[in-house]
Amino acid sequence: MKKYILIFRTSVRNKQDIKRIETLFVQFPQIDKWHVDLENWEKVLRIECREMIPATILNALQTIHIYAKELE
Repeated sequence: MKKYILIFRTSVRNKQDIKRIETLFVQFPQIDKWHVDLENWEKVLRIECREMIPATILNALQTIHIYAKELE
């Protein structure tokens, strides 16, 4: 099965934001792993998934007031 890696710059500020993302991502069984680097100034969100779904993820994050932009 093909794996995709999606990388986003985000507006995540703290661990509470990460908890909200964790709750949200339960709805996405195609996401295998994810991580937010709070040390990076861009608060990079890295997602390993089985489907190429960047637009879906961006829209879902907006519903919990996390703004993101896909990095290339």
